[in-house]
Amino acid sequence: MNFNIHTFYKFHCICILPLTKINKLPELKKTTLDIILISEGSLTRSIEYLTSNTVYIQKSEKENYKLSFQKQKMRSVWMGTCIYSQLTFARSLWMTIDKKRSGFTSKLPIGKSFIKHRLDIHKTIHELYYGYGQLMNIPHMYKQPIWGRKYTLYYKDKYYITIQEFFSPEIINGLIT
Repeated sequence: MNFNIHTFYKFHCICILPLTKINKLPELKKTTLDIILISEGSLTRSIEYLTSNTVYIQKSEKENYKLSFQKQKMRSVWMGTCIYSQLTFARSLWMTIDKKRSGFTSKLPIGKSFIKHRLDIHKTIHELYYGYGQLMNIPHMYKQPIWGRKYTLYYKDKYYITIQEFFSPEIINGLIT
C-alpha cells in the first residue's frame, strides 16, 4: 500500500502492522521502539526524555482559515530538538468544534497542550508502519527505512484527533544503536 506523507511525498509501505500483532517484531527492535511507537504517553515528552532536549514544532503548512460550518481541520508539523533537526513529521485531523470548547492551542505540541490544559484523553493506536519514502526535502532519507504510526485521541469519550506520525531514521537509529 502506498500513500502520501504530504502533498508530493509518497510513502511506500512494506508492512502495516496492527497493534495486536506487535509481538511479531524482533525483540531487539521491539524493546527499543516501544518508547516511540506504542507508548501511551506524550510523544513530545518521550523525545525530550530520549534526547535530553526540548522539542519544538514547525508548521509545514500555513494556517488554513476554515468557514464556521466546517467541522475538521488538518495540521502538519515537523518536530525536532533544534531549528535544523527534523525528527518526526506529524499530520493530524482535528474536530474543530471540540477544540474550541477545550481551549486547546495548536501552537504547542499536542502532548504538551493536553498536559498544560490538564485534559484527560484516551489514545487508541491503530497501525504501525514500516516502509520507505522521502520525508519532505531531505533527500538522504529516501534510502533509509521509516517507521510510523496512526492513532486516535478521544476527549470525553468522543473522537477528537486522528494523528499519523512518521519518524526520521535519525531518531530510530539513535534508539537502536
